[in-house]
Amino acid sequence: MDFGYRSLFGLWFGSSYPTEFDSYGEIVSFLLAGPLQLGLCFFFLNLVKGKETRFELLFEGFKPLATVLLAYAIITGLTVVGLILLLVPGIVVALGFSMTYYIIAEDPEISFQAALEQSWKLTDGYKMELLELNLRFIPWYLFGLLYFLVGMFVLVPWHSATLTLNYQYLKENAK
Repeated sequence: MDFGYRSLFGLWFGSSYPTEFDSYGEIVSFLLAGPLQLGLCFFFLNLVKGKETRFELLFEGFKPLATVLLAYAIITGLTVVGLILLLVPGIVVALGFSMTYYIIAEDPEISFQAALEQSWKLTDGYKMELLELNLRFIPWYLFGLLYFLVGMFVLVPWHSATLTLNYQYLKENAK
């Protein structure tokens, strides 16, 4: 017997419920993913720069909402298209645009096009290093899963801080 949310809705609405409930979750996920990722960038940029870090920084990503949603939609769309064509183009696109949120976090007034272009230029020549950096965390994530997700509470901030430090490194080398 299924005791998930579907069975709950089945009890309330009869044997079936409107399929729109599934699409609302996707819409909410779309509306939250980009701004929360930007909020993480605000938080970790402050952390690595030695500035004050507060929980409220995680919600700073909602201020340039139009910019971050457009950037998130374009990054997601181009990555999916790249993954459909072949695996490698999708990975290259994702790595090329991986610094977009950091750029928006440092300059919230920037347009999404300019942030995407700067990210692509910033990662030019460093995509293989970025890939290797992210691949190095896969065994740690697997190890964290073995300990009932407790390891994730350490690993996710560690990975985020590492990516933020890598952004700082790329930015300094671009000058």
